[in-house]
Amino acid sequence: MKTFSTLRVTLSASLTLWLLACGSDSTGPGPPSAEIAPIVERDGVPFEGQSIPEGVLDRLSPFRVVIVGETHLLREHREMMVGLVGALHARGFRQLLLEWPHMEDWLLSDFVNDQGLEPDWTPREFFGGDMITGIRDFNRSLPDDQRIQVRAIDVNLWDYGGASAFVDGLRTLSQHLLSPGPVAAFLEGGYFTPESQARLIGDLRDELQTRRSELVGAWGADLYETVAEMVDVEVASVTVRAMRGDDYDQSIRLREDEMKRLADLRLVGSTHGTLINVGGNHAQKEYLKGTEQEWLGDYLVHRSAAADGSVIVLVVTPARVAFGSGGAIITYDVMDASPANELFRLMYETWPDHTVFLPLDDPIFVDGAVAVNFEGTIYSTALKRIYDCVVQLPLAHRVQAP
Repeated sequence: MKTFSTLRVTLSASLTLWLLACGSDSTGPGPPSAEIAPIVERDGVPFEGQSIPEGVLDRLSPFRVVIVGETHLLREHREMMVGLVGALHARGFRQLLLEWPHMEDWLLSDFVNDQGLEPDWTPREFFGGDMITGIRDFNRSLPDDQRIQVRAIDVNLWDYGGASAFVDGLRTLSQHLLSPGPVAAFLEGGYFTPESQARLIGDLRDELQTRRSELVGAWGADLYETVAEMVDVEVASVTVRAMRGDDYDQSIRLREDEMKRLADLRLVGSTHGTLINVGGNHAQKEYLKGTEQEWLGDYLVHRSAAADGSVIVLVVTPARVAFGSGGAIITYDVMDASPANELFRLMYETWPDHTVFLPLDDPIFVDGAVAVNFEGTIYSTALKRIYDCVVQLPLAHRVQAP
């Protein structure tokens, strides 16, 4: 098991009681506010409106890969990503990889490029459809060879629709295949039974490989590769789904391995800069939260030949979260949830009405153990070992489940 020197301090029952008893102005683990606040004020870069500051772009654009770790389901994060994609496009970025179920990978590509295979399909808002639509609209202003390509790099989990959504996606794709052959035969079977899925999807993969030359001739190389990749990812997804109940940690490791493989596949195929938007756990360069393992960020920074070490990782975190679009109910407030010396609270106190970018270059973030609050859990950590930069949203609205 990989060992890290990062100290994790969770909001256990005792720490929770301590914060409640002392109040949010109490000092938590790590250096005092007087030591951290001047660094935050000196190094922070506040945004003006929706535009991305040039200083932020200057920091990100020299890298081949920019990983953005998100807090899921925040509307303002998605709006920021549309702006970041557009701003980095001018600096040579042409690809966005998403923590999105792979069964819809071909539909995302079709949608953002207006290719018209499925003109009535729209990406679901819950997963970030507003962001995808914004990128599609941006692409409409560009020549075909300069468009942003959007690709999905996640497995097909049960909570994302799982097998039924995979079958629906493959059935839709099969309608665009001349003589779908083995795909049609597969779709006529009973794939919805979990006990038989590994065998059935494995048999389809084997048949696709055996009949490759024939099917490339009938479908064309691009559609063949689309189907073959879709089936390959579902093979991995079956195993991940099967283990989620009995061995969750191992299922997470296998899921991460597939995300690494898909990210490498996209990076090898691109000569331009790539943005990767995934959850904050996946973006980690070292272990801070979640299952202790090598995460996607860790792999891309340290081991991926395709990324070649040219990777920068930022995490986006909200100071306050409101439920729904109206914003009347604040469900999280860093001012209430954090001790006085917590980093994100100090960022919000310094720029309460601005999105702010903070590079973690100061030695206090490299060698120290600064208190940080990720969604109600306090950690004391050398944060630069986990992420390179932080972006804080002053207020974010959490998208409601459909």
